[in-house]
Amino acid sequence: MMETMKRAMLLCLPLILLAACSSAAPPRPPAVLERANNADKEARRALRDGDLPVARNLFEQTLRLQQSLDNLPGIAAAAINLASVYHRMNNDEMALAYLDAILGDRQAPYPAELRAVAAFRKAVILVDNNNKDAPAAVEAAAQQCVSSCEFTAGLHNLRARMALGSKDYAAAAGHAKQAADAAGDNKEELANARRHTAAANAALGQTGPALEQYLAALELDKQLGVPKRIAEDLQGASTALEKLGRKDEAISYARRAAAAQDAIHPKADAAKAP
Repeated sequence: MMETMKRAMLLCLPLILLAACSSAAPPRPPAVLERANNADKEARRALRDGDLPVARNLFEQTLRLQQSLDNLPGIAAAAINLASVYHRMNNDEMALAYLDAILGDRQAPYPAELRAVAAFRKAVILVDNNNKDAPAAVEAAAQQCVSSCEFTAGLHNLRARMALGSKDYAAAAGHAKQAADAAGDNKEELANARRHTAAANAALGQTGPALEQYLAALELDKQLGVPKRIAEDLQGASTALEKLGRKDEAISYARRAAAAQDAIHPKADAAKAP
Protein backbone atom coordinates (compact mmCIF):
# COMPACT_ATOMS: atom_id res chain seq x y z
CA MET A 1 0.00 0.00 0.00
CA MET A 2 2.79 2.43 0.91
CA GLU A 3 4.68 1.62 -2.32
CA THR A 4 1.54 2.32 -4.36
CA MET A 5 1.11 5.73 -2.72
CA LYS A 6 4.78 6.61 -3.33
CA ARG A 7 4.49 5.74 -7.02
CA ALA A 8 1.36 7.86 -7.29
CA MET A 9 3.10 10.86 -5.68
CA LEU A 10 6.10 10.54 -7.99
CA LEU A 11 3.84 10.43 -11.03
CA CYS A 12 2.08 13.58 -9.87
CA LEU A 13 5.26 15.51 -9.12
CA PRO A 14 6.11 16.53 -12.72
CA LEU A 15 2.57 17.83 -13.22
CA ILE A 16 2.82 19.97 -10.08
CA LEU A 17 6.17 21.38 -11.15
CA LEU A 18 4.84 22.13 -14.65
CA ALA A 19 1.84 23.95 -13.21
CA ALA A 20 4.12 25.99 -10.95
CA CYS A 21 6.33 26.98 -13.89
CA SER A 22 3.38 28.00 -16.04
CA SER A 23 2.13 30.39 -13.36
CA ALA A 24 5.53 31.99 -12.73
CA ALA A 25 6.07 35.65 -13.66
CA PRO A 26 7.73 36.26 -17.06
CA PRO A 27 11.48 36.77 -16.85
CA ARG A 28 12.65 40.36 -16.56
CA PRO A 29 14.66 41.80 -19.45
CA PRO A 30 18.43 42.14 -19.02
CA ALA A 31 19.37 44.98 -16.68
CA VAL A 32 20.96 47.13 -19.41
CA LEU A 33 17.94 46.78 -21.68
CA GLU A 34 15.63 47.66 -18.81
CA ARG A 35 17.69 50.80 -18.12
CA ALA A 36 17.52 51.72 -21.80
CA ASN A 37 13.76 51.30 -21.86
CA ASN A 38 13.34 53.38 -18.72
CA ALA A 39 15.56 56.15 -20.10
CA ASP A 40 13.56 56.13 -23.34
CA LYS A 41 10.29 56.38 -21.42
CA GLU A 42 11.55 59.31 -19.35
CA ALA A 43 12.91 61.01 -22.47
CA ARG A 44 9.52 60.79 -24.19
CA ARG A 45 7.85 62.26 -21.12
CA ALA A 46 10.32 65.16 -21.09
CA LEU A 47 9.71 65.72 -24.80
CA ARG A 48 5.95 65.86 -24.25
CA ASP A 49 6.55 68.38 -21.46
CA GLY A 50 8.73 70.50 -23.74
CA ASP A 51 11.88 70.01 -21.65
CA LEU A 52 14.21 69.57 -24.63
CA PRO A 53 17.59 69.52 -22.81
CA VAL A 54 16.40 66.74 -20.50
CA ALA A 55 14.91 64.81 -23.42
CA ARG A 56 18.19 65.13 -25.32
CA ASN A 57 20.28 63.86 -22.40
CA LEU A 58 17.97 60.90 -21.80
CA PHE A 59 17.82 59.92 -25.48
CA GLU A 60 21.62 60.09 -25.59
CA GLN A 61 21.71 57.76 -22.59
CA THR A 62 19.26 55.46 -24.37
CA LEU A 63 21.43 55.44 -27.48
CA ARG A 64 24.59 54.54 -25.54
CA LEU A 65 22.85 51.69 -23.74
CA GLN A 66 21.38 50.32 -26.97
CA GLN A 67 24.80 50.56 -28.63
CA SER A 68 26.32 48.55 -25.77
CA LEU A 69 23.81 45.80 -26.57
CA ASP A 70 24.27 46.12 -30.37
CA ASN A 71 20.48 46.42 -30.54
CA LEU A 72 20.08 47.86 -34.05
CA PRO A 73 16.35 48.68 -33.85
CA GLY A 74 16.92 50.40 -30.51
CA ILE A 75 19.93 52.29 -31.87
CA ALA A 76 17.99 53.54 -34.91
CA ALA A 77 14.98 54.60 -32.83
CA ALA A 78 17.14 56.50 -30.33
CA ALA A 79 19.08 58.26 -33.12
CA ILE A 80 15.84 59.31 -34.84
CA ASN A 81 14.45 60.64 -31.57
CA LEU A 82 17.66 62.59 -30.94
CA ALA A 83 17.40 64.08 -34.43
CA SER A 84 13.85 65.25 -33.66
CA VAL A 85 14.98 66.86 -30.41
CA TYR A 86 17.91 68.64 -32.05
CA HIS A 87 15.64 69.87 -34.84
CA ARG A 88 13.30 71.37 -32.28
CA MET A 89 16.34 72.95 -30.60
CA ASN A 90 17.24 74.58 -33.95
CA ASN A 91 20.42 72.53 -34.27
CA ASP A 92 19.79 70.91 -37.64
CA GLU A 93 23.46 70.08 -38.19
CA MET A 94 23.34 67.63 -35.27
CA ALA A 95 19.90 66.40 -36.29
CA LEU A 96 21.10 65.52 -39.79
CA ALA A 97 24.24 63.90 -38.41
CA TYR A 98 22.17 61.41 -36.38
CA LEU A 99 19.87 60.67 -39.34
CA ASP A 100 22.77 60.23 -41.76
CA ALA A 101 24.38 57.80 -39.33
CA ILE A 102 21.38 55.53 -39.91
CA LEU A 103 20.86 56.23 -43.61
CA GLY A 104 24.54 56.22 -44.57
CA ASP A 105 25.41 52.81 -43.11
CA ARG A 106 23.97 50.50 -45.76
CA GLN A 107 25.72 47.45 -44.32
CA ALA A 108 24.03 47.57 -40.91
CA PRO A 109 20.67 45.72 -41.04
CA TYR A 110 18.56 48.50 -39.55
CA PRO A 111 14.82 47.77 -39.90
CA ALA A 112 13.41 49.08 -43.19
CA GLU A 113 10.59 50.92 -41.44
CA LEU A 114 13.08 52.86 -39.30
CA ARG A 115 15.17 53.75 -42.34
CA ALA A 116 11.96 55.12 -43.89
CA VAL A 117 11.32 57.22 -40.78
CA ALA A 118 14.87 58.58 -40.86
CA ALA A 119 14.58 59.43 -44.56
CA PHE A 120 11.29 61.26 -43.99
CA ARG A 121 12.68 63.24 -41.03
CA LYS A 122 15.71 64.24 -43.11
CA ALA A 123 13.42 65.44 -45.91
CA VAL A 124 11.39 67.53 -43.44
CA ILE A 125 14.52 69.25 -42.13
CA LEU A 126 15.88 70.01 -45.60
CA VAL A 127 12.52 71.37 -46.78
CA ASP A 128 12.30 73.51 -43.63
CA ASN A 129 15.66 75.01 -44.53
CA ASN A 130 14.90 75.43 -48.25
CA ASN A 131 17.98 73.32 -48.87
CA LYS A 132 18.86 72.66 -52.51
CA ASP A 133 18.97 68.93 -51.72
CA ALA A 134 15.40 68.93 -50.39
CA PRO A 135 13.72 67.61 -53.58
CA ALA A 136 16.16 64.69 -53.77
CA ALA A 137 15.63 63.95 -50.07
CA VAL A 138 11.85 63.90 -50.52
CA GLU A 139 12.10 61.47 -53.42
CA ALA A 140 14.59 59.33 -51.50
CA ALA A 141 12.09 59.13 -48.65
CA ALA A 142 9.31 58.27 -51.10
CA GLN A 143 11.36 55.36 -52.47
CA GLN A 144 11.53 53.87 -48.98
CA CYS A 145 7.84 54.49 -48.36
CA VAL A 146 5.78 51.49 -49.50
CA SER A 147 2.07 51.66 -50.35
CA SER A 148 1.01 51.39 -46.71
CA CYS A 149 3.64 53.88 -45.50
CA GLU A 150 2.40 56.20 -42.77
CA PHE A 151 4.27 59.13 -44.33
CA THR A 152 2.38 59.26 -47.62
CA ALA A 153 0.39 62.36 -46.61
CA GLY A 154 3.52 63.97 -45.17
CA LEU A 155 5.42 63.46 -48.43
CA HIS A 156 2.62 65.10 -50.42
CA ASN A 157 2.67 68.01 -47.98
CA LEU A 158 6.43 68.41 -48.40
CA ARG A 159 5.94 68.54 -52.17
CA ALA A 160 3.20 71.14 -51.68
CA ARG A 161 5.54 73.28 -49.57
CA MET A 162 8.28 73.11 -52.18
CA ALA A 163 5.80 74.03 -54.92
CA LEU A 164 4.65 77.02 -52.87
CA GLY A 165 8.28 78.06 -52.47
CA SER A 166 8.83 77.93 -56.23
CA LYS A 167 5.50 79.77 -56.82
CA ASP A 168 3.96 76.85 -58.69
CA TYR A 169 0.62 77.35 -56.97
CA ALA A 170 -1.42 74.99 -59.12
CA ALA A 171 1.01 72.16 -58.36
CA ALA A 172 0.94 73.10 -54.67
CA ALA A 173 -2.84 72.84 -54.61
CA GLY A 174 -2.66 69.45 -56.31
CA HIS A 175 -0.11 68.05 -53.86
CA ALA A 176 -2.09 69.47 -50.93
CA LYS A 177 -5.25 67.71 -52.15
CA GLN A 178 -3.34 64.42 -52.36
CA ALA A 179 -2.09 65.02 -48.81
CA ALA A 180 -5.62 65.66 -47.53
CA ASP A 181 -6.91 62.53 -49.27
CA ALA A 182 -4.13 60.42 -47.75
CA ALA A 183 -4.23 61.95 -44.26
CA GLY A 184 -7.00 59.77 -42.85
CA ASP A 185 -7.05 60.24 -39.07
CA ASN A 186 -3.74 62.14 -39.06
CA LYS A 187 -4.92 65.58 -37.96
CA GLU A 188 -1.46 67.11 -38.17
CA GLU A 189 -1.00 66.27 -41.85
CA LEU A 190 -4.60 67.19 -42.60
CA ALA A 191 -4.06 70.60 -40.99
CA ASN A 192 -0.89 71.06 -43.04
CA ALA A 193 -2.79 70.15 -46.20
CA ARG A 194 -5.53 72.67 -45.39
CA ARG A 195 -2.95 75.40 -44.78
CA HIS A 196 -1.06 74.64 -48.00
CA THR A 197 -4.33 74.61 -49.95
CA ALA A 198 -5.24 77.96 -48.41
CA ALA A 199 -1.90 79.49 -49.38
CA ALA A 200 -2.23 78.20 -52.95
CA ASN A 201 -5.82 79.43 -53.20
CA ALA A 202 -4.84 82.86 -51.91
CA ALA A 203 -2.00 83.13 -54.43
CA LEU A 204 -4.37 82.11 -57.25
CA GLY A 205 -6.86 84.81 -56.24
CA GLN A 206 -9.37 82.33 -54.80
CA THR A 207 -9.90 84.30 -51.60
CA GLY A 208 -13.15 82.73 -50.40
CA PRO A 209 -11.85 79.14 -50.58
CA ALA A 210 -8.58 80.32 -49.01
CA LEU A 211 -10.46 81.68 -45.98
CA GLU A 212 -12.39 78.41 -45.60
CA GLN A 213 -9.18 76.39 -45.67
CA TYR A 214 -7.39 78.66 -43.18
CA LEU A 215 -10.33 78.36 -40.76
CA ALA A 216 -10.38 74.56 -41.21
CA ALA A 217 -6.64 74.42 -40.49
CA LEU A 218 -7.13 76.68 -37.46
CA GLU A 219 -9.72 74.33 -35.95
CA LEU A 220 -7.41 71.34 -36.36
CA ASP A 221 -4.33 73.16 -35.06
CA LYS A 222 -6.25 74.24 -31.97
CA GLN A 223 -7.13 70.61 -31.30
CA LEU A 224 -3.46 69.70 -31.73
CA GLY A 225 -2.26 72.67 -29.67
CA VAL A 226 0.42 73.92 -32.10
CA PRO A 227 0.99 77.64 -31.33
CA LYS A 228 3.15 78.43 -34.37
CA ARG A 229 0.62 76.97 -36.79
CA ILE A 230 -2.27 78.65 -34.99
CA ALA A 231 -0.58 82.03 -35.49
CA GLU A 232 -0.08 81.27 -39.20
CA ASP A 233 -3.72 80.26 -39.61
CA LEU A 234 -4.97 83.38 -37.86
CA GLN A 235 -2.77 85.65 -39.99
CA GLY A 236 -3.81 83.90 -43.18
CA ALA A 237 -7.48 84.25 -42.28
CA SER A 238 -6.94 87.95 -41.49
CA THR A 239 -5.36 88.58 -44.88
CA ALA A 240 -8.19 86.78 -46.65
CA LEU A 241 -10.85 88.67 -44.69
CA GLU A 242 -9.22 91.98 -45.57
CA LYS A 243 -9.26 91.10 -49.27
CA LEU A 244 -12.93 90.21 -48.95
CA GLY A 245 -13.64 93.66 -47.49
CA ARG A 246 -14.49 92.34 -44.04
CA LYS A 247 -12.18 94.81 -42.31
CA ASP A 248 -13.44 94.54 -38.72
CA GLU A 249 -13.08 90.76 -38.76
CA ALA A 250 -9.68 91.10 -40.42
CA ILE A 251 -8.47 93.40 -37.64
CA SER A 252 -9.76 91.00 -34.99
CA TYR A 253 -7.95 88.02 -36.53
CA ALA A 254 -4.78 90.08 -36.96
CA ARG A 255 -4.82 90.98 -33.27
CA ARG A 256 -5.30 87.35 -32.30
CA ALA A 257 -2.43 86.34 -34.60
CA ALA A 258 -0.17 88.98 -33.04
CA ALA A 259 -1.12 87.87 -29.53
CA ALA A 260 -0.37 84.24 -30.39
CA GLN A 261 2.96 85.20 -31.95
CA ASP A 262 3.94 87.35 -28.98
CA ALA A 263 3.11 84.49 -26.64
CA ILE A 264 5.52 82.26 -28.59
CA HIS A 265 8.27 84.87 -28.61
CA PRO A 266 7.68 87.27 -25.69
CA LYS A 267 9.21 90.70 -26.02
CA ALA A 268 11.90 91.64 -23.52
CA ASP A 269 9.96 94.54 -22.04
CA ALA A 270 6.77 92.47 -21.79
CA ALA A 271 8.64 89.80 -19.85
CA LYS A 272 9.52 92.39 -17.20
CA ALA A 273 5.93 93.53 -16.74
CA PRO A 274 4.33 92.58 -13.41
